[in-house]
Amino acid sequence: MEKKIALIISYLSHPLLMPMLGLLVISSSGTYAADLDQRFTNFIYLSVFLLTFLMPVAMMPLFYYSQVVKSLQLSERRERLLPLYLTLIFYIAAYILIRKLPVSQVYQRLLFSSCLSVLFVTAISYFWKISAHMVGWGGIVGLIIVLSFRFNSDLMLYLIIAVMWAGITAFARLRLDEHEPLQVYSGFLMGLLTMLVVFAI
Repeated sequence: MEKKIALIISYLSHPLLMPMLGLLVISSSGTYAADLDQRFTNFIYLSVFLLTFLMPVAMMPLFYYSQVVKSLQLSERRERLLPLYLTLIFYIAAYILIRKLPVSQVYQRLLFSSCLSVLFVTAISYFWKISAHMVGWGGIVGLIIVLSFRFNSDLMLYLIIAVMWAGITAFARLRLDEHEPLQVYSGFLMGLLTMLVVFAI
């Protein structure tokens, strides 16, 4: 029963959902970046959802039935590589698309940070299985911190919820024996630092 709950948490916290969650954080942050022109709102949300979630997910059954991967959880380190490469291509496409729109750079930096995170996870996956789930949650926590300090916005409740859910996700990944503790902690730290550095530049 505990493993089933951990599996559900893993699906709900899937790293492919993090760019969309980042958009939701920005749009509800109360900052000027949240004042998105209505002409672009639906377009941005739909485009980011298609490119960073729906398209990568749609490829998974193909990988599974062609035996490129043994399970949809990508439990083995090496079988993550091809899905990660294709995911990176979709993420870059989303970033290029957002760059062409007259919107706040906050959106561009969110997508650029997401691209870098996927690139880092891909490179590391050649020799180590870092937690992509925790990279995603580290990025969300980093985004909330950046919005709080750069725009002087009170997002403490968001930060508390994000840190708590990151902890729950970490527990779930460990409970499913998908990662060792160091892989979980390193993933969170990498996602956090990537987001902070991208916004600091």
